[in-house]
Amino acid sequence: MKNAKARPLALLLSALILAGTCLSCSNAGENPSADPTTPAGSGEPSAAEKVTVPETEPAETEVRDDLGDYDFGGADFGAMTFENQNFHYRVRADEMEGTSLNDAMYDSTVAVEDRFNVKIAEMLYADFSNTPRVSVEAGDTGIDLVRIRCTDATTWWSNNLLVTADNVPVIDLSKPYWDKTVNDSLTIANQHYIALSAFDLCTYDLTFALMFNKSFIPDYGFDSPYDLVLSGDWTMDRMNEMMKAVSEDTDGNGVRDREDRWGYVAHPKMVAPGFWIGADALSVEKDEADVPHLAVGSEKFVSVWEKLIDLCYSENQYLGIDAAADIPPEAIRMFSENKALFMDMSFFFAEELRTMESDFGIIPYPKYDTAQDHYATRLCYYMPTVVPVTKTGDGLERCGVMLEALAAEYYNHVIPAYYDVVLQYKVARDEESQGMLDIIFASRVIDIGDSTLCAQLRDGALRSLFEQKSTNLASLAKSQGKIIDKTLSKLPGVGD
Repeated sequence: MKNAKARPLALLLSALILAGTCLSCSNAGENPSADPTTPAGSGEPSAAEKVTVPETEPAETEVRDDLGDYDFGGADFGAMTFENQNFHYRVRADEMEGTSLNDAMYDSTVAVEDRFNVKIAEMLYADFSNTPRVSVEAGDTGIDLVRIRCTDATTWWSNNLLVTADNVPVIDLSKPYWDKTVNDSLTIANQHYIALSAFDLCTYDLTFALMFNKSFIPDYGFDSPYDLVLSGDWTMDRMNEMMKAVSEDTDGNGVRDREDRWGYVAHPKMVAPGFWIGADALSVEKDEADVPHLAVGSEKFVSVWEKLIDLCYSENQYLGIDAAADIPPEAIRMFSENKALFMDMSFFFAEELRTMESDFGIIPYPKYDTAQDHYATRLCYYMPTVVPVTKTGDGLERCGVMLEALAAEYYNHVIPAYYDVVLQYKVARDEESQGMLDIIFASRVIDIGDSTLCAQLRDGALRSLFEQKSTNLASLAKSQGKIIDKTLSKLPGVGD
């Protein structure tokens, strides 16, 4: 394999050549039918048969930011971020450690500092703390960038605490180091109030996929999940069949517990959204005016939900494990000890499986059925880097320059290290995994109900319904619809 630094993120985005893979939040709730399955005997391949692994040869050149010359006179550039156990939260690496990812982050930061004669001063604050908001409201001009939770971003916007991405000078959201598909899906009333770039490494950490234990495949005579993905036959029904086949009270004590064998283990709040997104449905969709609205009562979402309840509970084949971390340590233990066929996994936690003796594979969440012509991958939440409203004039321009430069540096150097080293060399143990990673990263989708409104929906009403094994979405839609619409109506440009 060639040097990782010669492989910019264009490799991942080149995967968008997959038939129907590219999917944005604004239309993910629809079921595309532009390329229906061709009837048998026509001699033409079906939609499912068109799924391919994208070409991943290294690009020969790096992507330029075209910023030109700036000299900030050795000034400090204050960047605030919060500590969290579920993703890489640091704005900068303090020193070289001899590890590819850390050193790529360090080199990228130093390169930007040297280029513009500026020093990035990182300030840490406690997760869920109001520290940055209080500082901005007090008019603190020493804060240039703030990394906040997605759940706080709309509040900052509504209270005029941030400069919307559309109004930050210099940055160019059309550049490949800004995630166009994701950013366009996050607009509200056609406004980019936030924007995510390669600098926001958390968007890779918080991408979810399924891990499968390879030891089960020959033992039970299953088709290879890799082959199912590539043929287009990886569906919820196929996964359901496999889960049921392996689930067993192995110790014979008459009680299903953590020492038995399960089809699937995961944190209860992380289960449902991975499957409804993978099945091409959204809990919150956007209308023609780009205004979000609750969609859990739609025919498609209801159908997906009913299939999900059957997949998890029809024969007691799923085990939910609650924990503080998104990926419970106990789930990792059970999967590693061959007590589970499938497990949810965000890529931040994937390294936890490095010492697992049995081989495992990485695949996207299943499609709803074979008629669905693309896979969709859940990006569960995100921590945008925003410019506080206290920055004006030259100070605001400096923020734009730094955001643009850091995004480009991370795109060219940090993301290749993340992709090649953290995932391929340390985690993925076969050649097929590389193709799966291309599919997974190129098909990421954000559902507002899974992220911005997670307290109300994902972790609230929908989690409760899922754990009750209930399919009564009509009641939920009626009770939550007005609340959600009222919340959304308060956003700038929505209630006008």
